[in-house]
Amino acid sequence: MIPLILFIYVWLRLVLPLPLSVYTKAVLAALLCAASLKQQFFAAVGGNFFSPELPRWLIELYGVAFGALFLLFIFTLLKDLLLIVLAAARLFSPSVPHISLTVGMAMIFAAAAVSVSVYGTYEAQRLPRIHEIAVSLPKLPPEFSGFKIVLLSDIHISASRRADYAEALVKRVNALSPDLILITGDFIDGLVSERSADIAPLAGLSAPYGVCGVLGNHEYYFNAKEWKDFLEGSLGIKILLNEHRLIERGGKNIAVAGVADLAALRFANAEAPDVKKALAGVAAGVPKIILDHQPGAAKRNAAAGADLQLSGHTHGGMVPGLSQLVKKFNAGYVNGWYEVDGMKLYVSPGTGIWNGFLTRLGVPAEITVMNLSSSD
Repeated sequence: MIPLILFIYVWLRLVLPLPLSVYTKAVLAALLCAASLKQQFFAAVGGNFFSPELPRWLIELYGVAFGALFLLFIFTLLKDLLLIVLAAARLFSPSVPHISLTVGMAMIFAAAAVSVSVYGTYEAQRLPRIHEIAVSLPKLPPEFSGFKIVLLSDIHISASRRADYAEALVKRVNALSPDLILITGDFIDGLVSERSADIAPLAGLSAPYGVCGVLGNHEYYFNAKEWKDFLEGSLGIKILLNEHRLIERGGKNIAVAGVADLAALRFANAEAPDVKKALAGVAAGVPKIILDHQPGAAKRNAAAGADLQLSGHTHGGMVPGLSQLVKKFNAGYVNGWYEVDGMKLYVSPGTGIWNGFLTRLGVPAEITVMNLSSSD
């Protein structure tokens, strides 16, 4: 529905008023309509909107087209708002100029939309940057001072990010020499039968204290049980499903816990999120890190005693302005650091991105390097 609204608005307010031939307007209408039908094309031709089994170039081309449509909608909306402001101003001052839509103006809009969309798609598909941050935790044992955690989230290995991407990501992570690697869900888009070869390089992730993670909503869309079994059995990634691990160093511990994703509530045979179960048995003085794919339950996790929550899911909002909408669906959390009832929350902008909106503008993907220290 929303993509159709974008098409109709751009058509009515940008294309239809132009002094062009009926044939030219029909061609432009067809192009705009095709861009808006990305979801339907991926589902009908690629087999699945979330995981279209199509060539990478075609997925990226459609990503550029849809991104350009989205930007044309923004440009057209801003143009109309300006016209409204000028019309209101003329009520008080007739000398305020009239601005008319011209073919040249429309061409500038189109060129800008396509150029920015090409860049946004490139930014979405490139290898993530390294983002290093210091993390202070209450009562962190001195033995863990300088302990290095690498956080990955929303890798979304798919038909547009295959084994070569996964291999390059593993090399970049291992070069950081992490003590522990944590992954907060959305490893893939696709079934195990479709993605196993593409995600296989993640078996090469290496850290002295291992690799742990939780499932994201996309794993549930593609058979969460099969993915949990494959991630653990074939890739050696421990999936924390309402459970925890004690990380021991120098005789002292920190706890890393994980909860099921909220998407589990939509599947009858899936275990629901249970933070109390995940933290059960952890001694009161042990610092508790909890992995929760979606950040929205931060207050619940803080009340359960977590000291630090690591999440993803939002992709950082992806583009300026859109982050405000993403916030509304994630309890106000979209990117970076938050304090939630005495608990620290870090929301990763994501290591990859899904094919549904293949654009990043001003919100680069990241591999997050967290160096622990005590806040005492």
